[in-house]
Amino acid sequence: MIKHPKIEGIEHRIEPLRKALAQHPLYNRLQTIEDVALFTEQHVFAVWDFMSLLKSLQQSLSCVSVPWVPAPHPQITRFINEIVWGEESDLDVRGLPNSHYVMYLEAMKELGASTREIESFVAQIAAGTSVQEALYAYAPNEAVRDFVSYTFSVIQSSKPHCVASAFTFGREDLLPEVFIQILEESKNQGRHFVRFNYYLERHIEVDGGEHGPIALEMIAALCGDDEVKWKEAEEVAVRALEVRLALWTGIAEHLQMRNVVL
Repeated sequence: MIKHPKIEGIEHRIEPLRKALAQHPLYNRLQTIEDVALFTEQHVFAVWDFMSLLKSLQQSLSCVSVPWVPAPHPQITRFINEIVWGEESDLDVRGLPNSHYVMYLEAMKELGASTREIESFVAQIAAGTSVQEALYAYAPNEAVRDFVSYTFSVIQSSKPHCVASAFTFGREDLLPEVFIQILEESKNQGRHFVRFNYYLERHIEVDGGEHGPIALEMIAALCGDDEVKWKEAEEVAVRALEVRLALWTGIAEHLQMRNVVL
């Protein structure tokens, strides 16, 4: 596939941020299952807010209202609906339909991580509390609040090209191989974490598919020949990775403080 020159420009600009994420000192601080458990207690907020980013795209790029009308980009509509289908109703380790968010919660419990903050947060959202109010009540630190707040500022901009940019470029996530190594070492010690291992395997399988190229096509279709939209998409890509870096730094600092106390 030949990339749109504007896509190449965005990728060139964010490459230093991607490298900084891949080489972030957080990964060196993840040495034990207990470290991973603490990591998940904060990272789970990013797992949750990904779904709102995705559902915002689904609302923009497919018809979810009545009466139905055909969407202008059927390939992109299929792409988004396939991701929603997988994220909301993938098969879990037992072969039962479940969302990736719930699968992550189950993996956290298996690791011995607390799910109190995230479950209280989501319960408050379900009860009608605003995202910001719930964040200030239950987010474990400022980095988590800033990360989720930025996601929702993009969603609330009502600019599909910006949401698509955050979705495509801003979700540089965990490196599965780091966690798999820790799980293998734990297995050698007689400790097995089937659910977290399964979540990582599904993560690798899904990310390894054809979603990347179609996501780039989605941005090109939404921006078209509009220079303003391309510039906005670029700025969102940069900022989304910056808040991801800040999230990683916040978690790393929390791990360091915990280990100093211990």
